[in-house]
Amino acid sequence: MKQLVILIGLLTLVACTAVPNPKVALGKKCIAKDDKVTYSYVWIYDKNTGLPANTADCKLIANK
Repeated sequence: MKQLVILIGLLTLVACTAVPNPKVALGKKCIAKDDKVTYSYVWIYDKNTGLPANTADCKLIANK
C-alpha cells in the first residue's frame, strides 16, 4: 500500500511539469531578475532552450 501511494505521488508530480522536453539539474543555482534572486537545488527545464540559472548569480544573494 505504501509503495502504491508513493508511485501515485510521483506520477502526479511528473504530470505537473509543463515542459515539452524536460531535464533535471541538481545543485544550487540562481537566477537574477530585476532586483530579486531566486535559487533552488532542483531545476526542471527544457533541454532545447537550456537552463537559465547558473552558479555565478548566487553571489548576488545579500548576506543577512
